[in-house]
Amino acid sequence: MSRLVIEELLAQPQAITWLPWAVQYFFFIGIASCATLFACVAHWMGKANGNVERVCLFIALTCAITAPLALTADLHQTARFWHFYAWPTPWSWMPWGALFLPVFMVLLGLWFCAFHLKALTGRTFSLTRWLAFGAALTAIGLLLYTGREVSVVRARPLWFSYWFPVAMLVSAMQTLIALLILVMRKQQRTVRLLAYGHLFTLLLLGAILCAWYFGDTLSGQALRQWWQMSDEARLYITLFIGLWVISFGGALYVSRYPMPLAATLLLTLSAMGSCWVLRWAILIGGQTIPKYNALINPYHLPYGTDGLLAITGTFGLWFALIITLREGLNWLTRRLQHG
Repeated sequence: MSRLVIEELLAQPQAITWLPWAVQYFFFIGIASCATLFACVAHWMGKANGNVERVCLFIALTCAITAPLALTADLHQTARFWHFYAWPTPWSWMPWGALFLPVFMVLLGLWFCAFHLKALTGRTFSLTRWLAFGAALTAIGLLLYTGREVSVVRARPLWFSYWFPVAMLVSAMQTLIALLILVMRKQQRTVRLLAYGHLFTLLLLGAILCAWYFGDTLSGQALRQWWQMSDEARLYITLFIGLWVISFGGALYVSRYPMPLAATLLLTLSAMGSCWVLRWAILIGGQTIPKYNALINPYHLPYGTDGLLAITGTFGLWFALIITLREGLNWLTRRLQHG
């Protein structure tokens, strides 16, 4: 009887804390931050890159609106968000994220409005360059905070690595470039340059993940042991490699020849899929690795709001924002032209 009690104490499965909402937040905020950085570079380079800036701002704003909604859902008790401001803990990364996120949203929204007011009315705003610069700085802060809030957790061996924030950044960047290739597919010269950038980021991402996996670190050992012990880990890694190969092949083709819409869409979906699978494997899969016990903690994706519905609903919200924002801009353009 005493032996049974001891086994139960040592091998009690732990509940999953971060749910699919967290994966959605990391996915969308990474793309939004990278798109903001891309748009800032295009803005400071001059008028020739106005179309790139326009597309990047559109992607950044729609993703930046979607991400915080997923984050507040993951907090379980949304009202506790204000605790970050009432009881600040600057030694933790979480309150820094609570500071960066609203500032980023405000600066990005003002920049988006200023850009389109200039396009619609021809009126320029001298502060736009500094809005772009400020939004880019807060985007860097978001990328740093989202990476470090996970990679500082020593209790999760898989997460405890400096490679984590770098992999998150590069995977989000290659997704952004794939989205730009899809949206700007009719501009062959720009698309070819983007394809070269996509190839570079994919190769860089592969090198980072290989260095992480084969590294002589606690996190690298955890990755290798996870591969050996878990069928799920082998599924995630195999799926990621397959999507990476599709993305690389598509980017290589685009760098040389025009690509039909269906194939370009496949390239974009594979790039988004690899980015999402990487986050799912590390954030959700990392929680199945023992923390305080001697078992693999089980996780089964539910169908409700804490599972499949959360994932599909977040992507649905993003698509709805894309349609709403695009139609709103088209309506304003027609209004000014015929008004």
